[in-house]
Amino acid sequence: MALNSCVLLVEDNAVNREVGCAMMETFGCRVDVASNGYEAINHMKSGTYDVVFMDCEMPVMDGFEATRIIREREKSGCSRTTIVALTAHDSDADRMRCFEAGMDDHLSKPFLMSELSSMLEKWSNKKPALDSSAGTEVPWQELGPPEIVNEDYLDRKSLDKIKSLGPNGPKMLCAVISIYLNDSPVLIERLVESLNAGDADGAAQAAHALKSASANLGAMSLAEMCRQVEDIARGNSVHGCNSLISEIRLKYGKAKEALRSEIQRGLCE
Repeated sequence: MALNSCVLLVEDNAVNREVGCAMMETFGCRVDVASNGYEAINHMKSGTYDVVFMDCEMPVMDGFEATRIIREREKSGCSRTTIVALTAHDSDADRMRCFEAGMDDHLSKPFLMSELSSMLEKWSNKKPALDSSAGTEVPWQELGPPEIVNEDYLDRKSLDKIKSLGPNGPKMLCAVISIYLNDSPVLIERLVESLNAGDADGAAQAAHALKSASANLGAMSLAEMCRQVEDIARGNSVHGCNSLISEIRLKYGKAKEALRSEIQRGLCE
């Protein structure tokens, strides 16, 4: 029996939003989406949710501030909503920051189907099961070993995770790739502009967004380079980042070519 939980997914990255929504729907969840904390609060004014999956780093209003506002409003008598933090950081300090903001749990990105299943089971008091109509029989963690395509630029296992999300998985994968190919050049240029301007915060945000989206589509080498830039910029400095940009551009170009070739060879069919 599929899970009937009503969840709110709050995520600013379009690639992550599409993938996360598809994963939750595979478990039979009814999913609403928001792209920042402000939209999330507005959603919660007009509806109730079993679980809110809240990204921590977003423009307009981040997940920490949104959670604090939600918790403050609940003091007026509203029932408490479970909020699970979504973050690429998994240190003790990061988890503590989530809990201090009022979040109930922590899920690191990118997450597996098994991890999402455990989180839904834990907080909805129902055991999630794959929708029999979805056509997904192999859990993500049980897929075969990574298969690299186009040298070391893409990990096919990451592509297969999305493609396995039911009968519409292949089309979903092509849609996600299209979003990535459309959005990623903007992130690259935003990263370069921020570094040239000495804007460490802007560079960290752009690197974080590109890292997360790239990892979801298996561009692990590119994601690692972005992580290095993000880590440096989080220290309120851009020193040493410019030397990484040429490598990021190279790896991005190769990853882009590999993703386009996947579509061209009939991946969507």
